Amino acid sequence: MAQVVNFRPHKQYHGVNPEDRRRSWLDSYEGHKWTVTDTIGTGDDSQIINFDVPMADGRSLIRHEDLYATAKELVFWIRAGTYTRIDDAERHKQYGANMVRLCYGLTARGIYSFGSLTTIEIDAICADAAFGADGLTVCSQRIKKLLSEYTNWGEVPEYLAKDKEFDAVAVRDQLNIPRRWLKAEVESEVRSATARLNGKLLLSVADLKEEPITSQNINLVTMVIEALFALRHVIEATSIAFRPFPEGAARRAEDLGRLISRTPVPPPELAMRLLENTTRYMIDHNEHVLALYRDLMAERGSSSWSRGRAEEVAKRVRSLVVACYILIAAFTARRTEEIKLLERECLAGNNGDGWWMRIYIEKTERQLTWMPVPDLVARAVEILKSLTTNPDVDPKSHLFEYADPVSGKIVELSPETQLNNFTQSIGAREYANDNNETKEWSWITRQFRRLFAVIFFYRYRGRIQTLAHQLRHFDSRMTNDYVTMDPEVAKIWDQEVWNHQIEIARDIVTGRTTYSGAMGKRLTRLVEVLRVKFSDSITVVSEAAGAALVRQLRKGQHVLTPKLWVTCSCPRTHGACEKAACRKLSGYGEKDVGPEFASAGPGVCPDCPFALIGPENLVYIDEQRAALAASAKAMAMEGPTIFAELQAAQLLKITTTSNRQNAA
Repeated sequence: MAQVVNFRPHKQYHGVNPEDRRRSWLDSYEGHKWTVTDTIGTGDDSQIINFDVPMADGRSLIRHEDLYATAKELVFWIRAGTYTRIDDAERHKQYGANMVRLCYGLTARGIYSFGSLTTIEIDAICADAAFGADGLTVCSQRIKKLLSEYTNWGEVPEYLAKDKEFDAVAVRDQLNIPRRWLKAEVESEVRSATARLNGKLLLSVADLKEEPITSQNINLVTMVIEALFALRHVIEATSIAFRPFPEGAARRAEDLGRLISRTPVPPPELAMRLLENTTRYMIDHNEHVLALYRDLMAERGSSSWSRGRAEEVAKRVRSLVVACYILIAAFTARRTEEIKLLERECLAGNNGDGWWMRIYIEKTERQLTWMPVPDLVARAVEILKSLTTNPDVDPKSHLFEYADPVSGKIVELSPETQLNNFTQSIGAREYANDNNETKEWSWITRQFRRLFAVIFFYRYRGRIQTLAHQLRHFDSRMTNDYVTMDPEVAKIWDQEVWNHQIEIARDIVTGRTTYSGAMGKRLTRLVEVLRVKFSDSITVVSEAAGAALVRQLRKGQHVLTPKLWVTCSCPRTHGACEKAACRKLSGYGEKDVGPEFASAGPGVCPDCPFALIGPENLVYIDEQRAALAASAKAMAMEGPTIFAELQAAQLLKITTTSNRQNAA
């Protein structure tokens, strides 16, 4: 909800009389470019503060009257007032430049007045700004979102690319990014998108930026935002009427500089244990806990009601709520604030056709959006909805609130504060590090934004049976829906693709897993060649050989796509269509690239030159063979039909495949 704003009516010149803004260090308040000088020493040094800068929508800041008026007033009063003391032009220019970039960042987020900012938006902007001007202006995110829409060069407009390479200048012009801003970040993001369409993976500068900038630089942004509140009574323009940082701008900058470093990624095994145990907890306990809760609430006001029992039931309910919260956070990749804003009637769909959740996406969509979710999330939402005894409950009330068993009052639930207590209770907090030392992991909600990408790869390798059964509907199409809605999630996804390649390479190099299939055999032979080649000069370790193997995969433009029956390594090129087994069934046109997964399957892929088949894939193929055998037998008993013949043919094909791969 937008906060009340402090707005003072405009006068003859954007709300002020220029004669009231005459200062010795400023040449002309009315101008779109200010020349400011030092007020220490001789006062000879001068700097230019330019307000005539294009914003994200292409219009100059001076055409955004509300933002422009606020920007000029703030940059004036931050030096002319008593909020802080600025004597040198260089420092004054720093604040001016940050104010202009902040205005650009607002327009990039669809915000055109400081008066419409909410506390959630300010927190999100400051968190982004902790990673520099690129985070503040969201330039890399916007480039990634724009270029991710193109899946092959045939879709790219001519003005954006030449000779299968995106033009950085054209991309800047398309997104209205000033020419001199963020040269390294913009060019890196463009190179990353170019590599993707050429079948390669190249992480950009923004993807690889792991640490925040210094607290002093972050303070240039937080102080500007705090000053809008502190100077609200003197600024003759739209301002902020609520305190943005209760702890103070300097403390917020210090916390961001220290704590907002890229979210630590939990070890995959620990992450999967958390989700496996959380899923089991929710499934095993929800009916019993909900029954206890309903019985207790029915007893309120009677002699059988006990405060001690109410406190015990409340404790169990809170644990169940934390389990639901973890699963919602992990499988929607949403932030704490967004999850806490979920309404009771946020769910639509069914187990057969799939489920969708209406959720507010803060950074990009900035509106309620329907997103696909797996069955497990729908189950969690239904459980949370059951925590009420009022049949007339408002459907727009928040999902994470309930009638407290002890007080009987409607209270807000705060599961995000109980994560570590809950994970400790289900055995998902301790893990062994690389030195085999036992460590304790500290869980926070934003770590879950990465888990859905990790799960996508690990669950298809057959490691977690509970999740594989309970998730359902969670596939590459859904992942792509998440990715297209949130550039930050897209970045996580790209990094996890790289991690997946490294994982498979290490499996092959160490011999930890034996891969069959044409590609599996080729990579295994390559490892042996590498070992022979290096054996006389260096000691080959798994990391070095694994990196060499990944380089070979990238050189061949191979894209690893995990399926239940195979890991496909088919390049996204037209030439790959000539070799891919699935394309032999479906055919292909002049503009087609890579595989056609609709024609793939356990009876098709094993004969493909791009097939990587691991032990978990063989288990799945054997399961399919058993299921087909039972189905074919049942159909045969009903008499000869075309369906029975098709089943028998498919069974024969998969059986032959299974026997051949197991023998290999």
